Amino acid sequence: MPRPNRARPFALALLLVGVGLAACDDPPAEAPVVAAPPAPVPDPPAEAPAAGATRLRTVYVPAYSHFPRDPKSDRKTLLSVLLSVRNVDSSATVELTHVDYYDTSGHRVRRYLEAPRELAPLETAEFHVETVDEAGGSGANFLVHWEGPSDAHALLTETVMLGNFGSGYVTFTSRGVELDRRLDPEEVPVAAPAADEAPAADDPPAD
Repeated sequence: MPRPNRARPFALALLLVGVGLAACDDPPAEAPVVAAPPAPVPDPPAEAPAAGATRLRTVYVPAYSHFPRDPKSDRKTLLSVLLSVRNVDSSATVELTHVDYYDTSGHRVRRYLEAPRELAPLETAEFHVETVDEAGGSGANFLVHWEGPSDAHALLTETVMLGNFGSGYVTFTSRGVELDRRLDPEEVPVAAPAADEAPAADDPPAD
């Protein structure tokens, strides 16, 4: 009867011990590298505050309460108008003294402010003309009278027109222009106020 081979279990035990020791010698797995959060972006340098003497200024802004569809007919597209008046200065507070709406003939048909209104730095004021209000016509305009430090940035003013056209819509904008001098209100004809219109505030000062 052949003898059992006792060397084989012994060799297998040695092999397992060797594998275990080799595994113990393996270096530990490296921890994942976590990227540091980016440094915060510094604020832009502050602008020096406006310090000039108070200056009166006027902006002319074109607007369109309607436009003709066909020069040979009376058909026209009615438009709503949004006047946006933006104080783009990041440090100066300015004051709107008058915001007046004029028709194609140059007659004032509406005054929007009953008292001066301040505009804080980067603040926007908005004024509306409804779609059904076609008094201004295709040559309507706004005069925006304002005052602030002479070195304050000029206001950014624009009108946004919107209306139905066929089966779709039409929209466009018009940018205001700052005038070289303030208009003399005595030179501007004024339309008779509507029966339901409140009495107008004082006119802006003349040059």
